Amino acid sequence: MAKVRIVTDSTADLPKELVEKYGITVVPLKVFFGSECFIDGVDLSAAEFFSRLAASKELPTTSQPSPTEFVEYYRPLIDEGADIVSIHISSHMSGTLQSAQLAKTMLGYEGLEVIDSRSVSVVLGMMVLAAARAAEAGGSRAEVAALLQNIIADHRVFFMVDTLEYLQRGGRIGKAQAFLGTILNVKPLCTILDGVINPYEKVRGRKKAINRLVQLFAEQYRDAGPLFCFMTHGNDLEGLQTLQDLVREKLNCAETAYSQMGSVVGTHVGPGIVGMAVCSQKYLRV
Repeated sequence: MAKVRIVTDSTADLPKELVEKYGITVVPLKVFFGSECFIDGVDLSAAEFFSRLAASKELPTTSQPSPTEFVEYYRPLIDEGADIVSIHISSHMSGTLQSAQLAKTMLGYEGLEVIDSRSVSVVLGMMVLAAARAAEAGGSRAEVAALLQNIIADHRVFFMVDTLEYLQRGGRIGKAQAFLGTILNVKPLCTILDGVINPYEKVRGRKKAINRLVQLFAEQYRDAGPLFCFMTHGNDLEGLQTLQDLVREKLNCAETAYSQMGSVVGTHVGPGIVGMAVCSQKYLRV
């Protein structure tokens, strides 16, 4: 049976130590500040990005990898005889998945499976981590793909943004337009359904919003077994700490992971985001 290698894109916002530990291939997207182009996570760190974002008068733009770039990342894995599971940002949010699918057609490689995560950031990261662990434990391409479909069906994600301005300006807001024009200090809680960002609730004040975010998970996983909890923030370590404390108090998280959103996702949600993805820990056990 061929070894399974895992490929994703930089919107998974996976910490470098996890990427290196599991030998995950990350295909980067690009961010443009005016005419300046940066490779996400390569020549622009998250900290550098949010510093530039704060100083920039215009919102940066983002760009997906080309099919040719995907071919360049796939070819060494094909040359080693590996099967490939390539998991990417929702096709409703980016053309990245389409580039990966076109690269598969160009290569004509039957051992390559391209999967739409129908999400982004920590949900995608959670799926990639689960896939990498399953592959390391000897899972086949079909077994890894089936595991990912289970996580797509069973996970939950909620996040709070300071403002919907970035989502609205970047054209990634979906039905969350219903929240535009809300009164000062009302924080939108959003989720992702069928690959699209959707509004969920409005809560007054950041701390109350983060508390409500954790309460939503507690309600939905009241009778569940041990959980895997993947937390993230844009440029708000204090908000992340508040989230961590509440999660420790209210949820049965057998394992936790943390990330800072990178420049591509950060462009579309802004610096004030705090959020989390949760699934049963059974999907990440090996």
